[in-house]
Amino acid sequence: MNETKWLTGTDGDAMLDFVADRLSPRQWVLISAAYARKLWDFLPEGVLRQAIDVAERSEEPLAAEQRTEWLGKIAAAVPQAVGAAELAQREIVKTADPDAATQTDPILTRPNQIAPAFPLFQAASRHAANAIEWIGEAVSEAAQAVRILFTEPNEQMLDLIRPRVEQATSSRTRANRAASNALRLKQEGDEHADRSAGAKNKRLEESKAIEIVRRIEEGPNRTEEDEFEAEMKRAKAASKQLGRILREIVGNPFKAPRFEPAWRTENVVLLARGIFDDRAFDRMVILADALLDADCDEEAILRHCRSTELGVKEQPQHLRGCWVIELILGRFSPLPPPKPGKKPRPRRNPLDDIFDLGPMPDDDDTRIA
Repeated sequence: MNETKWLTGTDGDAMLDFVADRLSPRQWVLISAAYARKLWDFLPEGVLRQAIDVAERSEEPLAAEQRTEWLGKIAAAVPQAVGAAELAQREIVKTADPDAATQTDPILTRPNQIAPAFPLFQAASRHAANAIEWIGEAVSEAAQAVRILFTEPNEQMLDLIRPRVEQATSSRTRANRAASNALRLKQEGDEHADRSAGAKNKRLEESKAIEIVRRIEEGPNRTEEDEFEAEMKRAKAASKQLGRILREIVGNPFKAPRFEPAWRTENVVLLARGIFDDRAFDRMVILADALLDADCDEEAILRHCRSTELGVKEQPQHLRGCWVIELILGRFSPLPPPKPGKKPRPRRNPLDDIFDLGPMPDDDDTRIA
């Protein structure tokens, strides 16, 4: 790892290898919280969102008693959060009749009748029920990710939260796909019922319905090679995202930024505090102007505020923990130099996340004591 690779590279796991033994407990929490916040839009209002905010806002890692208290709050909030998500999903797919998912045969007035569209309605109900179940699983998995923020802040915190965030995201995608299929199958069923109403060969129409179900459920043809390539792209994107998070929180570990106390004017501090508290990162350009008014001439600081950093294809996604904000608020400490003779750590294989999520710490886990 060198300065150029750090500032412009996309191998976040290599970047993490370079700084992992020098990160502070608060930085581990902030990096992990950046992952948990990816789940924000499908976490319900209440404890789970509040927990992420608390973890981000804490200037010092929470005491063991505080972490235990929050773990209890999260555990108590999960049933209601799951129930709310399932209820919202049920409302989306209710026309597909999720409660009929276990029905195996159509209800007919005569034994020899055939309902040609029944396979479509049956499949719609099944997908609707799955959509409800899987969104509940997604919220439950998201809650597991959030509670990791209240374990001991260290490298293991990040190792645990990354796969769980990805699993929760995957479950939500699966739930949304099932909901989409349910509604599509229901519509196809209605249309097929109309088309087959006057058909003489009901069994032929039934076979057509079965084929429609097969086509929708199988989706686009994808080979194992396609799936592997898609997974590798996902892993590469995840590593790239980790790199962006590290640059945002760590800054440049090769060169400490210059910051003169005179630049910390009342206006600059108020702006920085407001950006942090409100997550109002659109104000970063205003902060740059305020720093210029204070005679700040440190190019790295001004470019970061204006998202005009050199050599970077994708400009920063500002987070709570942004090194410029932390610097202004007096909370940023440059990383110490690497330890002499440091040996490379074993590289994390992102594909392991697919097969092994590792043990989930219980509420009474010794790491929170």
